[in-house]
Amino acid sequence: MKAAFFVGKNRPLQIRDTPTPEPGPRQLRIRVKACGICGSDIHASEANWTPENIVMGHEFSGLVDAIGSEITRWKVGDRVAPLPQISCGVCANCLAGNNSACKQLESVDYNPARNGAYAEFTIVGEADALPISDALSFEEAAAVEPLAVGLDAVRRAKLSGEDSVLIIGAGPIGLSITQWARFFGARDVVVSEMNPIRLEIATKMQATHTIDAAGGIDVVAEFENKTGRQPSVIFEAVGAPGMIQRCIEMAQTESRIVVVGVCQESDTFEPVQCILKSLQMIFAYGYTTRDFAYILELLDAGRITARPLISHRVNLEELPLAFEALRRPTDQIKVIVQP
Repeated sequence: MKAAFFVGKNRPLQIRDTPTPEPGPRQLRIRVKACGICGSDIHASEANWTPENIVMGHEFSGLVDAIGSEITRWKVGDRVAPLPQISCGVCANCLAGNNSACKQLESVDYNPARNGAYAEFTIVGEADALPISDALSFEEAAAVEPLAVGLDAVRRAKLSGEDSVLIIGAGPIGLSITQWARFFGARDVVVSEMNPIRLEIATKMQATHTIDAAGGIDVVAEFENKTGRQPSVIFEAVGAPGMIQRCIEMAQTESRIVVVGVCQESDTFEPVQCILKSLQMIFAYGYTTRDFAYILELLDAGRITARPLISHRVNLEELPLAFEALRRPTDQIKVIVQP
C-alpha cells in the first residue's frame, strides 16, 4: 500500500510503498476513505520528540477491509468511523464504553509499530470502530474526532445558559467548540480570530458574534462592546506560546479558562494573577467511544454539522504539499485526504 511518512523535523512528508498491515484476532483493517489533516500533526512535525519514519493521521473514516479471526460483529464493507486506537475491548473500561482508558491501549498515530490514516489502510480495534449511516459522508465522519475534542472541552467547562464565552482561535477545534457552546445553551459565544475566512465559518458554526483580532485590537473591550458584559469562560484554542498568559490577562475575576490548544513548546504564565483573580484553569483533551456514538447520532439527526469545517480535499499524492501549506494557512480550515 501507499502511505505518507514523516521523515524528519520540518521536512515534507514522503509517499512510500509499505506492506499492507494485517489485523490481529480482535482487530479490523480499515480502507481509509477520508482523513483530516490535524493541526497537532503540523505541530508534531516541527517538534523534537516526534519519532521519524511514522505515518500520522488520526481523524478518519472508511470501510472495513478485513476482520480478525475472532470477530463476528463486523463484516467486510461496513462503513465505520473509528477512534485512532486499538483497545482490548474486554476490560472493565472498554465494556463501560471508555476504551480510551484501556490498560492495553495502543495508538495508531505517532506509533513506530503502527501506521496512522495518511495511508490506504490502517488497523483499529474491534471495539474502537463505530458504524456510520449511508446518509453521512466519509468526510463528515472523519470530522467526528475534532468534534469530539471540542465536545470534551465544552463539557469540562460546565457551561450554563448564563455564561458568556470567548473562543480564541477559529481553527477546526475552536470552531467545534463554538458549535458545542451554542448547542449547550451559552448565552453569548464570541470567536476571536485574525483570519477573515475563519471568522465567516465561525458564524456558520453559530457564533453569536465574531472579533477580528488583527491589528492589536483590545479583544475584551470589543467583546464587552458586542455583548454588554465580559466573558465568564475563555477557551484557548491556538496552542502558541504566550496564549495562556494572554487569556489570564483577559479573564475577569472568578472566570474559567479552558486550554485546548496543543502547544508543543515550553510555556510560562504568572500564577499570582490566577490567584488574585480566583480563576479556574482547565486543561482539556480526550474523548470516549460514547462521545463518537453521540456525535454520529446528532450528525444523523441534523442537530449539529461538520460541513462548514471541510474546506479542501486532496489525494494521497497531493498530501505532502497540502501539509506544508498548512504551516502558514490562508483559506484552509479542515483539509481532507482521500487516499
